Amino acid sequence: MKAYGIAAAMTLGAGLLLMGCSTNECSAGSVCGNSNAVGSETAGGSKAQSDAPLSFTVEEVNPWDSCDGGAGVVFMKPPTLDEAAAELGRNRTVTTAEETAAFWKRLESFGGTHDAAPADLTIIRLNVQGRSGHAVTVKDISVKQQESLPLPKQSLRLRYAGGCGDANMSRFAVNLDKKSPKLEFKDGQSDTGSMRVRGFPVKVSESDPENFVIVAFTSAGLHRFSLSIEWSSDGASGATEVKSKDQKEFAVASGNGGPQYSYGQDGKFQPITYRMNPEDPFGEIPPEASP
Repeated sequence: MKAYGIAAAMTLGAGLLLMGCSTNECSAGSVCGNSNAVGSETAGGSKAQSDAPLSFTVEEVNPWDSCDGGAGVVFMKPPTLDEAAAELGRNRTVTTAEETAAFWKRLESFGGTHDAAPADLTIIRLNVQGRSGHAVTVKDISVKQQESLPLPKQSLRLRYAGGCGDANMSRFAVNLDKKSPKLEFKDGQSDTGSMRVRGFPVKVSESDPENFVIVAFTSAGLHRFSLSIEWSSDGASGATEVKSKDQKEFAVASGNGGPQYSYGQDGKFQPITYRMNPEDPFGEIPPEASP
């Protein structure tokens, strides 16, 4: 996490990074690029079952860090704006890595007290690799809905305001409001213009891993879910479940259930007038077209 990532912000959806494959054997449904690399293991991240021929690490982007694509949070038990400002304003005095870590920890605790979930979308970085030199085919990554609820009658959505630069990316989106949510490649390319992985199956091995970025979104409800990596290798096949840290389901809630505000670097709140496009989490509905 960047020390000042929360102070500098970005437009919705920028900075979602997916590294392409270098030597992976790809089918007609997969496109490979360069810069395949193993991401660092996330503390507390989920790992594959020991009997599966693959392993993984998983990281969920901090929803407050808009320079990493976070879109804020929805509080199902809303604090007052004064209470929220007191917590968010602490970032303006952060100057060291230790202070930054303490700030994030306190903000996470504040979110837990008020039953917070990522707003509109959650960004999941999933690194998958084989346990040996034998190729493992990742046949698909699917969504397992654990709970789907209507929006609470009272909620509060908050996010940081501002803008950051773009980055090379490849983005897979999954609409959790659909009856059978499925990953769909959206867009993205590397700095050189070559396309990243954009479909399944994809082959991985111990020396040739793959990094996926999955953006799960909602415009109508509160969802809790896990992911399933469907694989095959040497005549065997199976599925490995992926959860968030502490083996909890991922969660995301639409911000449309109550007031929505952006918190600026000046310490002031401004109403959010746009809405996420329910057909594309990387797009917005302008104020004049919003309901």
